[in-house]
Parts: sequence; C-alpha cells; structure tokens
Amino acid sequence: MAEGDAAYAAGMLVVPDTGNDYARVRWGAREINRTRDYIAGLIAQIPVGKTGFRTAAGITATTSAPSGGADGDIHFKIIG
Repeated sequence: MAEGDAAYAAGMLVVPDTGNDYARVRWGAREINRTRDYIAGLIAQIPVGKTGFRTAAGITATTSAPSGGADGDIHFKIIG
C-alpha cells in the first residue's frame, strides 16, 4: 500500500506531491499542524478517568435494580 492510501481511505486529506502550491515544501508547517489537528481530534474522543471509561463502556453500579441502558451494558448491583 502506498503512503497516504490508508489515510485517504479513512477520509483524511493527503498532501499532494505534484502540481499546485500545496505540494511545495513551504506548506510543510501547514501539513504538520493539520496532522496535529487530526491527533487532537482523536485524543478528544478518548474517555478520561475511571468514570469516563465506565460510561463509555456502558458499565454502571448502584444499590438498586438496573433501569434503562442498552443491550450489552453491564450493571453491578451492590449488596450491602
């Protein structure tokens, strides 16, 4: 697979290597910043902390019977 094919298939913009002004070296900083924007967007989708991961995974824990949720969610009933 050629360089950039996976990124293009994922819907990302790729840097042209021939043709117009955007293929020139002087736009390198722009491309570096665009890459950083992609990475920042991915990082923003990662949950933060235990609560964030539990919520994203559909895991809950209460002292009462579960209500709501979706198929595949996990509920722990705390017995005290």
